[in-house]
Amino acid sequence: MIAHPFVKTNGGVPLGGQPLQEWKLAEFYDELRQLNFKIFVLTVSVFAPFFLLWGIFDYYLARETWPILLAIRFGAVSLALPLLLLAYLDRSRRHVWGLFWIWFLVINGGVLAMIPYLGDSYPWYVTGFLLVQFGSAALPFWPPRYTYSLILVTSGLMLGGTWVFMDHFAAGTFVAVLFVLTTGGAGVALIAAYKFGFAYTSFQARAALAQTSDELSSALERAQEVDRLKSEFFANISHELRTPLTLILSPVDELLSKLRPSAERDALKVVRRNAERLLRMIDDLLDLARLEAGGLRLRVMQVDVGDLAKRMTENALPAARAKEIELEYSIEGEPPEMFGDPHRLEIILTNLVGNAMKFTPAGGRINVRAIYNAAGTSIEVQDTGPGIPRDEQQRIFERFHQTETSERRRAGGVGIGLALARELAQLHGGSLTVDSEVGEGSTFTLFLKSGREHFHTEIVERRQVHVDVHPGRRIEDRMTAPPTRPMQQATVEIRQSQRPFERVLLDRGRVPRVLVAEDEEDLRGFIVGVLGETYHVDAAKNGSEALELMKAHRPDLVLTDVMMPGTSGLDLCKAIKDDTSLQHIPVILLTARGESETALEGYQAGADDFVSKPFHTQVLLARIRAHLKMRGLSLQLADQARLASAGTLAAGLAHEVKNPLNAVVNAARVLQQGGSQRVPSEKLLGIMIDGLDRIDSILSALGAHARPADGTDLAPCNVQVAVHSTLNLLQHRMRDVTVHEDFEVTGNVFVPARAFNQVLLNLIDNSVRSGAKNIWLELKQKEKVISVTVSDDGPGVPHDMVHRIFDPFFTTRAEGEGTGLGLHLSRRIAQAAGGELRYESRPGGGARFVMEIPAMEQAA
Repeated sequence: MIAHPFVKTNGGVPLGGQPLQEWKLAEFYDELRQLNFKIFVLTVSVFAPFFLLWGIFDYYLARETWPILLAIRFGAVSLALPLLLLAYLDRSRRHVWGLFWIWFLVINGGVLAMIPYLGDSYPWYVTGFLLVQFGSAALPFWPPRYTYSLILVTSGLMLGGTWVFMDHFAAGTFVAVLFVLTTGGAGVALIAAYKFGFAYTSFQARAALAQTSDELSSALERAQEVDRLKSEFFANISHELRTPLTLILSPVDELLSKLRPSAERDALKVVRRNAERLLRMIDDLLDLARLEAGGLRLRVMQVDVGDLAKRMTENALPAARAKEIELEYSIEGEPPEMFGDPHRLEIILTNLVGNAMKFTPAGGRINVRAIYNAAGTSIEVQDTGPGIPRDEQQRIFERFHQTETSERRRAGGVGIGLALARELAQLHGGSLTVDSEVGEGSTFTLFLKSGREHFHTEIVERRQVHVDVHPGRRIEDRMTAPPTRPMQQATVEIRQSQRPFERVLLDRGRVPRVLVAEDEEDLRGFIVGVLGETYHVDAAKNGSEALELMKAHRPDLVLTDVMMPGTSGLDLCKAIKDDTSLQHIPVILLTARGESETALEGYQAGADDFVSKPFHTQVLLARIRAHLKMRGLSLQLADQARLASAGTLAAGLAHEVKNPLNAVVNAARVLQQGGSQRVPSEKLLGIMIDGLDRIDSILSALGAHARPADGTDLAPCNVQVAVHSTLNLLQHRMRDVTVHEDFEVTGNVFVPARAFNQVLLNLIDNSVRSGAKNIWLELKQKEKVISVTVSDDGPGVPHDMVHRIFDPFFTTRAEGEGTGLGLHLSRRIAQAAGGELRYESRPGGGARFVMEIPAMEQAA
């Protein structure tokens, strides 16, 4: 730490401030130098002319010596001006304080040089001398040592000059000058010290403010990092805990579905109940963590809280009968319009009813009452349990707190339920209170306001995403078992005695192939065992391995865990959906987090569905089956569209090949019979060669239209060649149609060639079928996009049907003449290639379809 070297108080602390670190003091001095440079330039530029103008006063005060005085002024200014030019040099600017000091010395030196020529006017010039000294304190921002040294040097010279030329002045002048210079110099020194101290304190305050701001920014970044790590921790811990729970609950449910009532079955039920209890505790802890981090959002919708309480009561009736507890539900008033998150409200009510069941002894009574009024809804849960001491009634809502009474200690629990219930109630803008007397029971009251204006926007989930509510929250723990089995073979053995799930077959009776990506080996083995009875299954331990497997065996569905090392499930999903050759494959995500954030991340990555862990085997199979059925339907629709195109091609080939083939056959028969006297053999051979050339050209056009062999592979496709090959295939039906070509470009697009040609065939064939006499084909390029326009002068599309022409199964043709899939699939093909297909009405009548596809450079 360095204190101010010239202005000190006790302990060496600078006047008006605290010591600065050495690097801060250097920064302070650099700041002063920058400021001093501007002041120096301004001072010299303004003071030099005024110093010369004051020569007018010389004329009135010392007229006899005025020319000499004027020459001295010009000499002083001439010496001072080079200092200004020197200050603009980079190497000299760092020494601007020294330049300023020399400049003041030169100006005061000019005044000193006038002393012998002033006579009785000398006192006036002492005032001017003091004015320059005062300027040395008031104008520059520099350490006071410069002002102190300047005062000492110039005052010494002034006193020396006065002493030398004493005989030129009146008696007592020296004493007067000494007094004025001493008092004036002291005042100037004091001003310089305080000015510098003020600048020092100001810089120190700004430095402290900047440091505080940096510390706050760092603290904020650290807090954000802690929140991020905490969120990541809870996400990971959720995944890590739910996965083994899945591997416990699913095999247990598989065994329970097989075993008859026995001691082993009862033992498995105990395992299942405790696993579900652990799952509920995990869910509650995660909800508390999200509440603390401000990350819990409510999916607010209209809800009847009383009806929800009634259902919770009905769910608890079997357990109440088993414990010989009388459980009743009643209602008062008419329900107002209520809003809330049904899932979170269910958690609150489950905790209240569950606590009452836990602490009410056999033969006791629980009353659940819904009270409606205009202000809102109150749900009262009254029990005849042991009650809660007064001093404990507020603490029971604290996290992890449990009362010291023996009854409550025996009941167990970790002190999460009521804390979570109150915080969820407060998140709804409501309250949760308790009224209890020891030995008389307790009454818990949940109050929720009517309407929805009291919900803060920051806690409301704007995007409503359906998320499965885990039934393990409910009173009866009615979880419909999750799926899994640590070992694949064990899973198969368990399921062999059960009715197999209905099989789904795809095109031409093919068994679907499912790709499973899961990093947990036991869970991966279990899922493979479950699915392997019905489907062909490939397994990968991460996303990268899954992508490699897809190159060897293209699956019909991908089932992937979200959190995996390396390439995660979300990354895998995005990679699949970004690949035009794979994006049609449905992807189901397995996630340990059932919140909307996870669902939204999945849907944004392109996922088709997601299943939360722990999951039920039958639920997983049903989800997979549903998506495979949709996949099979889409393949069937595509086949129908291809068959429709094939019909068009077949008709063209039959017509085009028949005539030249007849000519070849007839000529060959004549030659076979020994020739003809009227027609030379050479001519017959020429007819055969012409016919075969015609057939060859037709087959070449067909090959150009259908290449490459695998129509799903991306390849460069010349747009103009594709249009001409399509026209060649349709020319037998276009004898009465005039085709107008306007081809401005001949570029390539990077698309599945067969699919691209199918779109062209659909568009041109539609124009021919409409009865058009003219068809206009345009190829243009704007920036990186090539547009293919097919226009005709047919009847066009009725205005009220335009919005439906791209819908599947919609057609304007007569029944049986079309599938209604051509335009729908054509648009999908264009979009899969990164482009678009749209309809435009044509001026003058007719239809106009525009397909835009990225040009080769951009698409590749």
